[in-house]
Amino acid sequence: MEKLKSAVPESLKRMVADSNPEGLSSTSSSLLDFLLTLPQFHQTLRDLVDPETALCGKNKDAALASKQKGNQCYSTGDYHTALACYTQALRVAPIDAADMDKNLVATLYLNRASLLQKVGLLAECLRDCTRALQISPDYAKAWYRRGKANAALGNYKDAFDDLNIAKNTELSLGGKRQIDNELKLLVDQHNCTSNTQIECTEEIMGNLDELHQNKLSCVSMPDKGRGMVSQCDIPQASLVHKEEPYTLVILKSCRETHCHHCLNELPADKVPCTACSIPLYCSHDCQVQAGGEKLYSHQKKVGSDKNHLSNPEVDDAKVMLCCDSDINVESIPEHRHECLGVNWPVALPTDVILAGRVMAKFISQQRGVMQSNLQRILDLSHNYSRITPESKLELHIYAIVLLWCLQHAFGFGLPANGIFLSQIVILICQIRVNSMAIFHMKSVDINGVEDQFGKFSSNRDISTYSVEQVKVGQAIYAAGSVFNHSCQPNIHAYFLSRTLFIRTSECVEAGSPMELSYGPQAFTNFLFTIDKIEGSSNSKIGFSFTGWSNGL
Repeated sequence: MEKLKSAVPESLKRMVADSNPEGLSSTSSSLLDFLLTLPQFHQTLRDLVDPETALCGKNKDAALASKQKGNQCYSTGDYHTALACYTQALRVAPIDAADMDKNLVATLYLNRASLLQKVGLLAECLRDCTRALQISPDYAKAWYRRGKANAALGNYKDAFDDLNIAKNTELSLGGKRQIDNELKLLVDQHNCTSNTQIECTEEIMGNLDELHQNKLSCVSMPDKGRGMVSQCDIPQASLVHKEEPYTLVILKSCRETHCHHCLNELPADKVPCTACSIPLYCSHDCQVQAGGEKLYSHQKKVGSDKNHLSNPEVDDAKVMLCCDSDINVESIPEHRHECLGVNWPVALPTDVILAGRVMAKFISQQRGVMQSNLQRILDLSHNYSRITPESKLELHIYAIVLLWCLQHAFGFGLPANGIFLSQIVILICQIRVNSMAIFHMKSVDINGVEDQFGKFSSNRDISTYSVEQVKVGQAIYAAGSVFNHSCQPNIHAYFLSRTLFIRTSECVEAGSPMELSYGPQAFTNFLFTIDKIEGSSNSKIGFSFTGWSNGL
């Protein structure tokens, strides 16, 4: 973009520098007219939106190469590299690609499942097997592998079901005999093992979702504009606000380590987008919620009809496998308009990508008919008149580039005029002023050593964990943005996954402004220990939390 800015004539730069919100349509129109005559501008657009020159699309040859390298590393015991290779192959493999009469993606999920089982990650192995079966329901090896994982987890009924379906779908006599032997071993194992179920509880921080019915008012303040004020006395540590983001985007530094939808750390069985190679998700649910496609059977595309068995057990299992959790896909289609294998979603700055996601949501709600002002979507301050001339020019150029990228994404013409461009300029400015950085807490075992699969090992009975903040995303919270800043705040903001929580850090009297620190949260002596009780299967988790302070 620096080359585009340097190409703008000085007279036009002065016009942009002197512009105000009321005259933005004129400067936006003039800059657009100039850029449309500039060959360099059109080349920039081609680099951003042409899937033929992009590095974010699917590529079967690259997937096969990564698969082969993963197989080689697996055979030599280099499991860490093998896992990375299988995940990269899944990231670039076309969903309908074939590999030796099998769906390539299903084969890759099964290969990774085998590796995950090898290193003891049984739950992750189970999930990868299920993903392979969602694509290829008659995949006998996937049923067999899932049955073995269920047996190791103590899920004996599911293991019997999976192995029986594997036996019915297996074509070779040798394979059927092997599965018969596994079923006999499973019976013996089941008879010798108690069927005690371990119940997982989430008592830690379990009361965080209980929003106190404290009433807040949005008022106009003479020195800070709009802000939140308490209508009643509020005790310390009360939850006063909880909000899902209007939209968010993961930071570039966390793209390989955190889920692109919920922002939680990625597990070993990462789930890629089915249509492009940009995002990674912690689960198929997150992938679908972000706007991706659901996994479904591609059996007929890659398998011959004579090998497709019509089996009631398998048909019932297909229905079961295709059941997803209750997801409102239309509510948060954040990635759908970017999912074209093009470069602009990874090349443009975070605030511009956020503006694109806000506009995409707005366009989807309007069903492509632009009937209202973009500035009213968020109804937030923008401070355009206070920004530097260089920033004004940058905003103008990014607004024009973003408009062309969205036109390409939606396949129809958005208004390419000064009025609409001026609204995009203000929208990006609103995001720069009001977006919130999402921080997650990362715990580090200061006694243990992290192994290649992210698990900690320690010979001590008591492990001590330190906690640090990691900036993982940028988001727009329409109501959360109204809380003003103070160097002596009385509220504290934190995040669980995508959700914003705000709690009082002291007792707040009725009529007092509710203000937080926009700077980083400096945690003091935030440690917790896990006590391993000798001779017991139970673990006691204790927290020591001595408070927080806010810094600028």
